[in-house]
Amino acid sequence: MVGRIMKICYLLEVNNPHSQRWVRHFAGLGHEVLVLSDSAAQEEIAGVRVINPQMNLLTTIVAFKIYPKPYGNDSFKWIPYRKEVARFKPDIVHAMEARAYGFALARCGNYPKILTPWGNDIFFDPFQSRIARFLVTSGLRAATRITTNYPGLGHYLKTVFGIPEEKSKGFSWGIDLNIFHPYKKNEAQMIRNELAIPQDAPIVISNRTLAEYWGGRDIINALPLIAGEVPKAHFIILRGSGTQDYLNEMRQIVGRCGLNDRTHFIEEKVTAERMALLLNLADVFISATRSDMLSISILEGMACGAAPVVSALDAYRERITDGGNGLYIRIGDSRSIADKTVFALKNPAWRKMASAQNWDIIRHNDNWEVCSRKMEDLYRETIQSKKL
Repeated sequence: MVGRIMKICYLLEVNNPHSQRWVRHFAGLGHEVLVLSDSAAQEEIAGVRVINPQMNLLTTIVAFKIYPKPYGNDSFKWIPYRKEVARFKPDIVHAMEARAYGFALARCGNYPKILTPWGNDIFFDPFQSRIARFLVTSGLRAATRITTNYPGLGHYLKTVFGIPEEKSKGFSWGIDLNIFHPYKKNEAQMIRNELAIPQDAPIVISNRTLAEYWGGRDIINALPLIAGEVPKAHFIILRGSGTQDYLNEMRQIVGRCGLNDRTHFIEEKVTAERMALLLNLADVFISATRSDMLSISILEGMACGAAPVVSALDAYRERITDGGNGLYIRIGDSRSIADKTVFALKNPAWRKMASAQNWDIIRHNDNWEVCSRKMEDLYRETIQSKKL
């Protein structure tokens, strides 16, 4: 089994950078890779075939007449997906996201199956409707193995969904340490110049998707509180996959606070290389999400030397000690965000200490080149176990 070329079928959002990393990795190893996605690929992925399966007209009418948005697509797209999977005859099928792609995984046929939940699909969506809970639970039950970058997820899935704990295998996905490291401070100054940020201005960055679930409003409402204590501070806010309407609303809040000249919204897609420069430039990064796994964005920020000001979530506790190498905030509390950010900005010696600790933690635990081998091992183990 070791070394054999695998036929891998992915069900995922093809333009998600974290999904793309796995797709490119396995294609680069010479495996035969097919991606089934609702979205058309924005760029060609070498060695990868991407298909956008479409429901026929009758199925589309039934789906969207009976089910509220987005559950019509989520509930019926498995029909064209299943056909494409059957044509490909994969050794293994891997769905990334538990509600829509997870349900398609459940209905795609009798293959070894891996399911990777993202976070909000298991922590938030199932509690919004019975339809969503059914879709997510179906994917979790159908998967041969469930893997995430949060080692403690198995207990949660057992408690909430009744999924056997031994079905889950969590491990850090790691980050590319050739890109994300704290030694780009000088190179990062070009972004300071691009954004016309004064040389003596401390910088705070929000490097998560700008959306309500990810604490976007809480962060924006914290900005005037931070600015009142640190008058020279500038803020960089990434839109990510957030909507234009939400971005516009957050811009209006910033404008009403009189912070337009100190708040820099990044609307375009950010490459890994540019993200590393932004994080090297920042003194502090904020993540105020309601729930999370061991987020790649958190690991990237830590690796690049920005001080973490993050939600007090169990998934982060293996990497961040409150008051040690990072600061925890109360979820949904803008004052907490502001207080912890101000502390970090006013204590450069603490930031320097935290930066050194974080780089040591990341390079020893979260090296992509090491972590990626665990996924290939899991694929091979899952294929073999299905044969027994």
